[in-house]
Amino acid sequence: MAFLPGSEDDEIGYINITPMVDVLLVLLVIFMVTANFLKMESVNINLPKVNAADPNIQKSMQIALTIDGKLLLEDSEITEERMVLKLSQEAKYRPNMRVTLSADERLPYGKIARVMGLIRQAGVTRIALSVKR
Repeated sequence: MAFLPGSEDDEIGYINITPMVDVLLVLLVIFMVTANFLKMESVNINLPKVNAADPNIQKSMQIALTIDGKLLLEDSEITEERMVLKLSQEAKYRPNMRVTLSADERLPYGKIARVMGLIRQAGVTRIALSVKR
């Protein structure tokens, strides 16, 4: 006896996973986008305010200097020596590498200048300071 496609005795022999894959890909994109926002907002730094800011800040390595003296490279706490080592290794592969320094506005200028000197010591010549608009 042959089964007709519209008959009630048909059994489903497969599960269509295309809608599930679509939903998972959308969720993946949402998590990837929100992870970038959470990364930048996780460090509590009061940046100085200016009228104009550089739009290319996201294309650089991020270094943060907190009010309590912590040094963060890409949101991971690091010592000055390790920072110089990592930056010098990265500068060998990316000679035009750019570093963005985010420092709390209440820090003395001397501490910021010291970190900038360490960045230059690592071989990075393009240093930007992060500010608020």
